[in-house]
Amino acid sequence: MLRKLAVSIATLIALSHSQVVQAEAWFEVEVYVFERQSQSTEQWPDTPIKTKTDKAIDLISPAVAQVVTPMASESAPCTLVFDADADANSHCAESLNGEPTSEPVAAAPTSVEYRYPPVIPSEISSATTSYASANGGPVLLARSQSQFASIINSISRERGTRSLLHMAWQQPMRGKSGSVPIRLFAGKDFSDTYHFDGRKIVTPTQTEPMINADGTPMLAPVVSPVWELDGTLNIYLSHYLYIETALNMRKEGRKLLPAMPSDAADTSATLTAPKVMTPFLMSVPLEQNRRVKSEEIHYLDHPEMGMVIQIRKMAQPSAQQKSQNAESIQTVGQY
Repeated sequence: MLRKLAVSIATLIALSHSQVVQAEAWFEVEVYVFERQSQSTEQWPDTPIKTKTDKAIDLISPAVAQVVTPMASESAPCTLVFDADADANSHCAESLNGEPTSEPVAAAPTSVEYRYPPVIPSEISSATTSYASANGGPVLLARSQSQFASIINSISRERGTRSLLHMAWQQPMRGKSGSVPIRLFAGKDFSDTYHFDGRKIVTPTQTEPMINADGTPMLAPVVSPVWELDGTLNIYLSHYLYIETALNMRKEGRKLLPAMPSDAADTSATLTAPKVMTPFLMSVPLEQNRRVKSEEIHYLDHPEMGMVIQIRKMAQPSAQQKSQNAESIQTVGQY
């Protein structure tokens, strides 16, 4: 009797778990970010805001960059991490790119190192029509699957605007504690001329090549990109849909700094040196937490940039794969 009861309870638990998985809400997300060239006199922070990207999902690198060396990752994955205290962020990225996995939040089994172009194109999309997989992670969509063409054309015609990033993807929505942000980056790579903290790179005098002990040339250190736009977008469900942005937009400008190399060892000399206007890479933050409704087009305003975002209901991936019908919409609640 007890054995039958235990089997019944186990069956009920399994069925309940299966129903929870099947009921997971999936959405399509489309984002357009643009620069607004204004004459704002607002003072921005001296350093970029910290963005937690240790678990962020990178859909952009596989679409625009060249894989240098795939690396097995038996422990923690190689990730892109902003650190305002460091000279630059890590040069690695997680390979969480929508492959099916039983736990999409967990670290990917492999990590890759990428070689990026000097400028990231504003249009990021899959080469072919794409759909998410059941129990899988976020998937980048093709340009033909996006719906912002008229919005982008309208904004692009306005004076003083410039497109930075447009992309769309499918992803499951979870509560805040289980959500994983999407990493967004675009525009120019400033790493040849500026440090991550904004200081101008002082070109060293030409010297003879550094040689290793065995006589081979010493490899130059890997320099991490300093993107014009970089950060994360996190979307989660908590009775309603919420979006959290943590983005930095970098703009060249000038700042009063001591008239000597900022990496000089003599701190006292740096403090007493006269200040002069020096080229500096400013950091303009976009930090917002907003409750939104699905299907509605939302606009995040800012003196220096803007973001247009829409979160659209979609069918469960399994049902979508069977029908391949973009018009099949599943009701997942009034978010």
